Amino acid sequence: LAAAEELLASSGSEDAVSIRAVADAVGVTAPSIYRHFPDKAHLLLAWFRVVVPQTIDAWRAAIDGDGIDDATDEGGHDPARQLQRWARTYLEWANSPEHRLVAPLTDSLDDFDDDTRAEVGALHRSMMAVVAQVLSDAGIDADEIPGTLELLTGLVLGAARAEAAGEARPAIRDRLDAAITAIIAAS
Repeated sequence: LAAAEELLASSGSEDAVSIRAVADAVGVTAPSIYRHFPDKAHLLLAWFRVVVPQTIDAWRAAIDGDGIDDATDEGGHDPARQLQRWARTYLEWANSPEHRLVAPLTDSLDDFDDDTRAEVGALHRSMMAVVAQVLSDAGIDADEIPGTLELLTGLVLGAARAEAAGEARPAIRDRLDAAITAIIAAS
């Protein structure tokens, strides 16, 4: 899994992450990898199983303000500020090479059986539950939380695309923070 991440980081393309390339990177034959992963999609699934708990931990730490001096972070437990910290953490991940492994995994969902598709969905929901809790604590009605989650994730992923296209990072992030403040204020 680490080799797959490294291949992606060094090449910048998810196409570089093939069973043969992973096998070459770890010094084994492709059939050795195929014994554990029948195809690239299952390799990506194994990666996702590992990365989701790590992502949840990072998001919780950001929301809680871990490692942040509250004297310099006004509103440490204010829902808007918590979501801004989450958004920055998500944005860093969305801008990372490893996040590019999510798209080919998502594209492969039709290749999985129902149970595996359900597992991927449950893993994704477990990440979003961290954010949903902040929205709930902010007083957003339960029936509005799913749409608000979609809006927030869309904003973060849009900001990631803008930064990748060369837009000024501070300006994008300031606008992202302002949008989050407006969303919370509207609740």
